[in-house]
Amino acid sequence: MNQAGGEANWSGGELERLPEALPVPVAPRGHRGESAEVIDWAALAAWVRARDRGVLLGALVLIVAQLIWKSVFLGHFYFRQDDFHVIELALSHSFSWSYLTYVGAGHLIPGVYAVAWVVARITPYSWGLAGTITVVMLAAADLAALRLLRTLFGTRPAILIPLAVYLLTPLTMPDLGWWTSGIESLPLQIATFMALNAQVCYVRTRRFRHAVAAAAWLVLGLVFFEKALILPLLMLGVTSAFLAEGPWLRAIGRSLVDYWRGWALQLAVVAGYLAILLVSLHTSSVRPGIPGSNAGVLTFIAEIIKDTFVPGALGGPWQWLPSGDAAYAYSAPPGALAWLSLIVAAAVIVASIWSHVRAWRAWAILGGWLLAADIVPVLIGRITELGPHLIGLETRYVADAAPVLAICLGLAFWPVVGSPDPIRNRWPASFAGQPGRMAAAGAVGALVIGSVWSVQAYLNVTTSSPNRTFIANARAAVAQAPRGTVIFDEPVPSSVMLGDFGRYAYVSQVVGPMESAAAKAGLRFTPRPDGTIDHLMVFGADGRLRQALVLGEGGVPGVRGQNCQSVKRGRVEVYFVHPTPTTSQVLHLAYLASGTVSGNYAMVRYGTSSQVLTVRQGLHDAYLPVRGTANNVVLSGPAVPGLCIGGAQAGVVVPSTSGTVFPH
Repeated sequence: MNQAGGEANWSGGELERLPEALPVPVAPRGHRGESAEVIDWAALAAWVRARDRGVLLGALVLIVAQLIWKSVFLGHFYFRQDDFHVIELALSHSFSWSYLTYVGAGHLIPGVYAVAWVVARITPYSWGLAGTITVVMLAAADLAALRLLRTLFGTRPAILIPLAVYLLTPLTMPDLGWWTSGIESLPLQIATFMALNAQVCYVRTRRFRHAVAAAAWLVLGLVFFEKALILPLLMLGVTSAFLAEGPWLRAIGRSLVDYWRGWALQLAVVAGYLAILLVSLHTSSVRPGIPGSNAGVLTFIAEIIKDTFVPGALGGPWQWLPSGDAAYAYSAPPGALAWLSLIVAAAVIVASIWSHVRAWRAWAILGGWLLAADIVPVLIGRITELGPHLIGLETRYVADAAPVLAICLGLAFWPVVGSPDPIRNRWPASFAGQPGRMAAAGAVGALVIGSVWSVQAYLNVTTSSPNRTFIANARAAVAQAPRGTVIFDEPVPSSVMLGDFGRYAYVSQVVGPMESAAAKAGLRFTPRPDGTIDHLMVFGADGRLRQALVLGEGGVPGVRGQNCQSVKRGRVEVYFVHPTPTTSQVLHLAYLASGTVSGNYAMVRYGTSSQVLTVRQGLHDAYLPVRGTANNVVLSGPAVPGLCIGGAQAGVVVPSTSGTVFPH
């Protein structure tokens, strides 16, 4: 096929474009001092209407509009959960092999760790920088999608439909709002488009450099997300189903033989990755497991297909179920719309198969991806930990299927350029013209409206304000706190990080990265206050640094009218009004010590345990770690004669509603 005017040229097995040397039309420069050329708008309109240029301009407009839309969407969110963990890891490790191959929850993601390491070194917790990286990756994925669609189907208006599906589907939106998930998934999406593009070029030209390029893109995908292990199967599926002749099974065998060098290269990459993964799994907190019941498996599969993927592919789910911290939401389509989505999806599949017999292969490829990349890994690695019910509504688990959906949609409805087994359209010519275009336009319009509605609904039920406020206030607090401040180290609010992260969820780990060098030298975090500590501070849920208060049961001087407990038989005994809570962790003592006993010690007995308290002259607060319940506190030892105990409290440390607060 060799046509003028920029049409596709098929020669030597490689798809090329004829050069288009026509300049942008301009009117002649004026003769009366005009300083600029004036565009001939009529000629420009004709230039733009040329099919290839019009399609490319339309695609670029779609991409730019989508980038703006998703940039605004990203501005609504902030770091949460794994994001803080990844940044903490980056700040606590050098850029080493052991750091890059750290497996925290069953994921080997050195690319994510590399990006986080750079971000953490520039400015930790900068959502502007993190969001910019996400948008850059997003733009690269969009352009990769356009390139593959042109390679497969040529520069024809029809490619705008699968491109629009990929750009607009709400399936990828929650993934973008969770930073670490976004920078895992987007490189995989780039690799999906580019590896398949290289594979198509390899099949058409037999040039080994394209096979090397496909393997290189596979490496990129694996560096960021282990789901890229399925990419060779995707490439084999497309190669055998749409780039080879004959029955599919026979075409698979012939494709394996004809392009064995490319498959061998990809197999070597996969084997190398699996070897590194097996060696690194000893650090993982998640172990593979088999689901406990068939009912749980079926529940998960039904939810992820009926309630998550299919509605999302059609612009849904239209309504969402917010998480407990309202920073994330799960797919929750109305029951009637979920079933209607299945009916519409079935109608699309039937229509495509009626139009092109081979179309069923495209849907089989899509189903195989969902099974191999999105269902089986969750069943093995996550469902035993999180349960089958809510996890099936996580759109993050099927965000990687959006590129495959766009590719398979195109393969189901349009012939591949240069296919050795051309597909004939069964639809009557009367429908293939204007009615067909109107039907396609209506479907795309419904997708656009549904997607905009769904994304806005997601924004309506989610918020990042608590996390953003906590970090902003904590940043100001560590800057304002005076030198020598002691801070009680406890878990951050669950909206920031869940307790499942262990020590990584403590304020010393989350807030610590924001300290300046001076602050690091002047602030001290302690999970077990022990000794005389005046003005112990603790972070509140809003990120402000507040005076610490021990909430539990209190004891007061035993004689009415006295400000401190008297010494009897060489000891001081303070009784609590009621037995202290069994959950008590800290004992607080307010004392006044004379100069004669400064530096001496007192033995403090709480329940069945005793501890040593070294006293200082003057009025002070002392804190000691305790466990369980007690009726009283008894002090004895050489410091007791010069001590005045003003009161005691045992319980848990909480931020006070009064007293010193940072930021002011």
